[in-house]
Amino acid sequence: MIKQLYTRNIGVFAKSATVTILSLFLVACGESDNASEPAENADAMASAASAASEVEEVAEQASQNDMAAAMPKEPSLSVEEAGFLNRDMVMGDPNAPVEIIEYASLTCNHCATFHNNVLPKIKEDYIDTGKAKLVMRSFMLNPIDMSATTLSRCMTEKRYVPFMNMLFSRQMEWYDVGKYQELSANNDPQTANQMFIDATMTEVQKYARQAGMNKAKIDACLANEDIGKYLFEVQQYAVEQYKVNATPTIIVNGNKAGNDYNSISKAIEAELD
Repeated sequence: MIKQLYTRNIGVFAKSATVTILSLFLVACGESDNASEPAENADAMASAASAASEVEEVAEQASQNDMAAAMPKEPSLSVEEAGFLNRDMVMGDPNAPVEIIEYASLTCNHCATFHNNVLPKIKEDYIDTGKAKLVMRSFMLNPIDMSATTLSRCMTEKRYVPFMNMLFSRQMEWYDVGKYQELSANNDPQTANQMFIDATMTEVQKYARQAGMNKAKIDACLANEDIGKYLFEVQQYAVEQYKVNATPTIIVNGNKAGNDYNSISKAIEAELD
């Protein structure tokens, strides 16, 4: 499935659902201690393991030329010319001595936990003080994730972080896995997937309108294949450069760190010494 992320264009991918949302949900979102979560589903776990294996296969089979071609490049067009945010979104001083890169999925509950509970303390202690900056990058897990991420790239730069924060803080309201389980119990997998995608994206688009986008801009954004191409390049770079296969993945000055406050703080302090 991860391979499909790199080969399907945004219009096709956003409408497709050939594997279950739950399988994709598990592929790269960290383990949970909550026994009621879908990690107990053996079939979903098997699909997750298979897809995670494909991530490694992509990295192993990529040639040096392919890897170079996949590296995010300096955009040849300005944001205004491209029509979307076509570069890294950075929180904090761009010249801060420590760079924190976060690879996150909007549909991953552990990413929501990081944004809601861990990041505020990191921001207070290190980003707001100029010691570190946060580079926010997406690692998409499913069609819903891709569509929501695409909409974030059509925000103004000032509204990007607030929009992402809103989606993470209200994730349980718009991305209700229990609703998918209910749909899947009464419909075939393909129908259940599509119904869940449609219902969830209806909610996400409500948030986009609250952030200032009208229907015409939302539709044009979702139809813009250049956004998908950009996001896929960023994601492929994550797999090839950092071997990312779980979210959230935190990189501190080029090295992986844990996603809890103590681990990140320790990594930052080591770079500041």
